[in-house]
Amino acid sequence: MINTEKTLTEVLEVLKNRGYTEDFNLLEENISYKKGGEKVNLQDIVIDKIYRFTGGSDMEDEAILYAMRNTKDGAKGVFVNGYGTYTDDGANAIIKQISVNEIDNEDWTDNRN
Repeated sequence: MINTEKTLTEVLEVLKNRGYTEDFNLLEENISYKKGGEKVNLQDIVIDKIYRFTGGSDMEDEAILYAMRNTKDGAKGVFVNGYGTYTDDGANAIIKQISVNEIDNEDWTDNRN
């Protein structure tokens, strides 16, 4: 997990430039990014990077950003969850079912590919 001083918006832009353009959403007990809300098999999803954002002096601004991809169709996107007080327990339960293949030695907080 990367703790970064960049804002959530800045990192979202970096990820968008890296091809993470889908918006992964919660759908009941699963995740969806496809039109029509079709469920995605969680076994096909891999988390590539995890970012934790702190609100500096405001602890209510904490969030976690997941950069993830579907190994079956190649779709890449992001999922954002609250952290601390505003954590969504349902989202956490889903995230725990997704494998993490994070490469910690590569910094994705800049615009280099």
